[in-house]
Amino acid sequence: MKDVASTFVCARCTVYRFLASVLSRENQHELCVYARKFNNLMPFGCWWFLNNPSIVEEITRERIELLGASFIPQHSDARVLEQVIYKWRNTRATLGPILTNAYYRLLSRDGRNVTRQDIQRDVDRMFCSNFQQWTGKRSQG
Repeated sequence: MKDVASTFVCARCTVYRFLASVLSRENQHELCVYARKFNNLMPFGCWWFLNNPSIVEEITRERIELLGASFIPQHSDARVLEQVIYKWRNTRATLGPILTNAYYRLLSRDGRNVTRQDIQRDVDRMFCSNFQQWTGKRSQG
């Protein structure tokens, strides 16, 4: 993402929505900043070549800190079903401690009470409703 190009596209094309996944670490922060500025830009998972646990953890932690639950933590670019399963399993395992630390900081640093409903709402947003609202699609079931 480049400053001028991203700003131009998001600002001028407001009827379009962009799901974005970027490769470099440097661009991850920029993506989060633009996602805060433009509601038509949604960070979307981690690209296949970022699928190392340490990198996924770093990116997810940065997104939680900058965007709260306003992103989609993982998507699948898998070629076979087994890849989808392990990718989502790893994402859930990574997200648990990150959310725990984020809620602990809210509680200890800011004195904000965190309820079970708050946690359930945030997890539901990241794993389901953010995508549904973004695409206008509801799950069948």
